[in-house]
Amino acid sequence: MPLSILQIATAFPGWGGTELHILNLSDQLKKRGHKVFVACRPDCWVEGRAKEMNLDTVPFKVMNYHDTQDMKQLRAFIRQEEVDVLHTHWNSDILIPAFAGLQESVKARIMSRHLPYPFRNKAGGMLYSRLLFTRMVAVSNSVKKALVLSGCNADKVDVIHHGTDIPSFNPKEVVDEEMRASLGIAPGSVAVGIIGRIAPEKGHHTLLDAASLVKAGVPISYVIVGSGPDEDLIRKKATELGLQDHVHFAGYRADIAEVIGALDIVTVPSNWEEPCSAVIQQGMAMRKPVIGTLVGGTPEMIVDGETGLLVPPDDPRALADAISRLATDTSFRTKAGVAGRSRVEANFSLSGMVDKIEALYYEQTGRK
Repeated sequence: MPLSILQIATAFPGWGGTELHILNLSDQLKKRGHKVFVACRPDCWVEGRAKEMNLDTVPFKVMNYHDTQDMKQLRAFIRQEEVDVLHTHWNSDILIPAFAGLQESVKARIMSRHLPYPFRNKAGGMLYSRLLFTRMVAVSNSVKKALVLSGCNADKVDVIHHGTDIPSFNPKEVVDEEMRASLGIAPGSVAVGIIGRIAPEKGHHTLLDAASLVKAGVPISYVIVGSGPDEDLIRKKATELGLQDHVHFAGYRADIAEVIGALDIVTVPSNWEEPCSAVIQQGMAMRKPVIGTLVGGTPEMIVDGETGLLVPPDDPRALADAISRLATDTSFRTKAGVAGRSRVEANFSLSGMVDKIEALYYEQTGRK
């Protein structure tokens, strides 16, 4: 039986991984026959992208934790559409939509937690898990631990990792030399890439320090894909380390599957507790070995020595050793890539993630 589902995305003025997760989840649920609405700020990225995907949007604003300006309209919409499921995803729009759902007796009130940090106090965690929400979803076991430390009832927290749209990340059997050239990858070199926002927590500084230490005996090209507040600092550091001829800045790219396909090694050297990195899953789906750090949800995805390598955060020497090993051992690179693809298919597919969330919705609503 189809459900009436309201996804809350009112906290997001721009775009990012969580926004894409909400839209992909909504799209998949709609394709399964459910009636899905995305509540979002008018004239923002989420609204525009949702409309491009033919998703129904509802103009709501929850600008901060205590913003009640649109609560009356929200409650009216919930009644009008007989909403079965209200699903929130971010700190600033946790409280008000949840109270609206509680007041309108929405059976399934779900909170997904995409951040690795505990709530500020245990009273908040207890309020969320014992009153406002019927169930909570953590995107990794590390996030669940943070929720429990915040006072949330462990029995009410399900771990459902983000999922990758595997058909969109099918590896090609032939290397695209034109793509490699467009990314600045020198002919005959091993291509090492980092993809994402150029910010302190993502580990770009560590990667450049590691690149200056690598002595693999083979030529290596480093590709930095993305933009962000640290870009000028990273460009300056590459020059200071004498790496300007080996590091190429590709900027923001929408064709991530093609970019990953042109690489030989994917690195995610984050120094924060990355909850559930999409790039790790995408790299493995494209049969690329991934080097990640021993924090957050990353060790839940990468099997060290099997699908890639795990190193301590902020450790250039360990990262350099991992790059050297993969750069010189083509057999290991191939085996790790194949194993990574199998692991994503078995554990981190988008369809598998939606199966689990849909089952949770049905369980909480008592519907079949």
